[in-house]
Amino acid sequence: MTAESGVVNLSGKTSYFPGLTNTGARGAVLIDPGTDEEEYLRFAADTVLVTHGHADHFSSAAVLRRAGSRIVAPREEASMIENPEVNIRGMFSWAKPSDEMVTKLFRGEGCQVDEYVDRWHDDEIQTIPLSGHTLGHTGFLTEDGVLFTGDALYVRDLWDKHPLPYAIDVALVRVSLGLIESLQADWIVPGHGELVRGDAVVGHVRHHLARLDAISDALLDILREPSTTEDAIAGLCATLGLLESPAQYWLAVTTVKAFLADLLQQEVAEFFVADHRGYWRAL
Repeated sequence: MTAESGVVNLSGKTSYFPGLTNTGARGAVLIDPGTDEEEYLRFAADTVLVTHGHADHFSSAAVLRRAGSRIVAPREEASMIENPEVNIRGMFSWAKPSDEMVTKLFRGEGCQVDEYVDRWHDDEIQTIPLSGHTLGHTGFLTEDGVLFTGDALYVRDLWDKHPLPYAIDVALVRVSLGLIESLQADWIVPGHGELVRGDAVVGHVRHHLARLDAISDALLDILREPSTTEDAIAGLCATLGLLESPAQYWLAVTTVKAFLADLLQQEVAEFFVADHRGYWRAL
């Protein structure tokens, strides 16, 4: 592994730019461009791959497209990349939230998507379906054995800061984690956090899975008494010690609902309505 300027070479032709959002590079392809626009422009990419439609993963996509790059993204994520307002409105049940309710990670310049990943082909980069964080979330595995996982895997160093990782489908998160483990890549580049050697990925995957189980168990404990959705959100946020802020609250709303839906699918909890309120209860 060698470093030159802000780029770290990992294996063969595959490199990455460490940052708040880790950005991949191979040949003339960039993956999840963050905020370092000048560095990416010097790279002169002809293709930009985006793992999913959260703005921190395509921060510089519009700039790069104006410079001549083609933008390739999952079909299900394209609307959020082209118009980040779609994601913001969806989080708020399609009403318009005020600015303080929206995390900066969802705000960014929209960018036209030129091609969907299911139609895109490169002999040296394989697309890997890693849904759960978002519906169409996609990872990219290079011929050099480097897997770019976007936000499908939260490595250990992230959990203290983010004890409730955003997810829309907990069951799909588990499936995606199992796939990451099975690929046996030499290097894992998560969207955020430290680089992971292939022989250490099992520990990170198992840690993520264990934390998912712990969150589910904590939520079930809250539901021993019938709880409204709002009570379930408040109880879990307090248990995990989440920061109290409007933006953090609305991120938690989506994720807690995903865990509630997962408990329902496992048939360990039920949902009912009484006095025009929705209640959840452990079985």
